[in-house]
Amino acid sequence: MKLQWRLAFMLTALMVLSVLISACGNLDASQPDTTSSSGAAKKMGNLTCVQANLQITGSTALQPLAKDVAADYQQRCKGANITVGGGGSSTGLKNAQDGSSQIGNSDIFADKNIYPDLVDNQVAVVTFAIVINSDVKNISTLSSRQLQDIYAGKTKNWRELGGPDLPVVAVSRPAGSGTRVTFENYVLGQKETISGNPVANASGEVSTTVSQTAGSVSYIASDFARKNNLHVVKIDGVDGTEANVVNNSYKFWSIEHMYTRGQATGLAQAYIDYMKSPATETFRAQQGFLDITRMNQEALTAKTPKHS
Repeated sequence: MKLQWRLAFMLTALMVLSVLISACGNLDASQPDTTSSSGAAKKMGNLTCVQANLQITGSTALQPLAKDVAADYQQRCKGANITVGGGGSSTGLKNAQDGSSQIGNSDIFADKNIYPDLVDNQVAVVTFAIVINSDVKNISTLSSRQLQDIYAGKTKNWRELGGPDLPVVAVSRPAGSGTRVTFENYVLGQKETISGNPVANASGEVSTTVSQTAGSVSYIASDFARKNNLHVVKIDGVDGTEANVVNNSYKFWSIEHMYTRGQATGLAQAYIDYMKSPATETFRAQQGFLDITRMNQEALTAKTPKHS
């Protein structure tokens, strides 16, 4: 009788132990698991973690936001290594096309005739601003026509526009800059034709040049202007407020793109998804970008080339 009782007790204990082991296994499976072989994806709530390397280059306007999101992703997903460089939109498109970068950041749409393999991932909206040196007093707005004359080299002194007796120094961006293309397309309505003027290769260089050069004027991402306390002027009397961008009454803005060669996969896809998610809204707000889903559809259509 004692033997039967002992056997029954042992069987019961084994059954309880089996249930406990099973429960522990299920509990572990529900927790975030970031230990995976290279390239394997693991879910962490709405975030997909991939252990791999990712190279991003391109737009210097988008670069600060891309860096913030990359740092946050890497902190949450150990084993992901994301490098974010600049170089301008044309560099990002070229690098994505030839495969030297997995993602090419761009302020402009890729020309399918030049970049036939690139796939567009639209991630945000950036607002640009016209900025002038603080020595240029009594100028609070510039019309598109006045900017045309400045960047054609016709207007040579601020006195001609009601400002001080200072030479106009029009600072440009390189021909491949997405900021410059946006400026030419939606503000000037024509190409810059001025020659011999300073050319700044990146947004940070624009900020430094305008801050330190008397009589200078240029164009830059609005957030760079805000963070560096640059003097921003209206365009055609319109402020670059969020409401004016959303309905396109303020024209100097652009869609931000992350191009990939073919459909994004692996870490590139996981990073782009995270970039567009509500989880990164704080970073967009901090860096002065708008959520593309909040834009007026007519405004987006106005910025989308028919061939795209």
